[in-house]
Amino acid sequence: MLKVQLVKKLSDALLRWPRLYSMRVKNGVVKKVAIGLVVVLLGGALLSGIAGAGKDQLGESQGDLISTDGVLSKDVYTFVCEIPKQQKPELIYFACADGNTGIGKIEWSTWEASGARGVGEYFANNCEPDCAGGKFEFTRVNLALSRPINVDGKLHLGDLKYDSIESGGVSGEIDLSEFYLAMTENK
Repeated sequence: MLKVQLVKKLSDALLRWPRLYSMRVKNGVVKKVAIGLVVVLLGGALLSGIAGAGKDQLGESQGDLISTDGVLSKDVYTFVCEIPKQQKPELIYFACADGNTGIGKIEWSTWEASGARGVGEYFANNCEPDCAGGKFEFTRVNLALSRPINVDGKLHLGDLKYDSIESGGVSGEIDLSEFYLAMTENK
């Protein structure tokens, strides 16, 4: 809606432009400069996407898979506790309300639009006799982020897969984007 309003304001301003601005040259003849400015302003609006109402920056719907072509690593994000726009987090909780499960001490070896890889320490509270009195157990894991999706016009890696470095340890997958996308679906 904001983009539609901007386009309307821009078109209204362009229609008034010839009456508002002119330039006097040395011989006293008045020349209108509106035509050149209209072309420049309209071209700039089209190139910047203002005129592309209804689409976000990447031209994809929220949560859809997107192309990774030309996306720099500084423009790659993920989620921490369903909060978007997180880069190279050192800690990812699976149970955000109580912090009893997750991966910490993360060191990323790659961080790219096609995916990210790293190592970290999986932790889980055994909740015995209860979670307040439980003990945390730790296991070193390899982790990988994948599934590049569009979130608010930015590339986010939505899926996290982790596998224990030692054989027979923990492994699993979690969709880090699921809750955020569900909450923003009806905005």
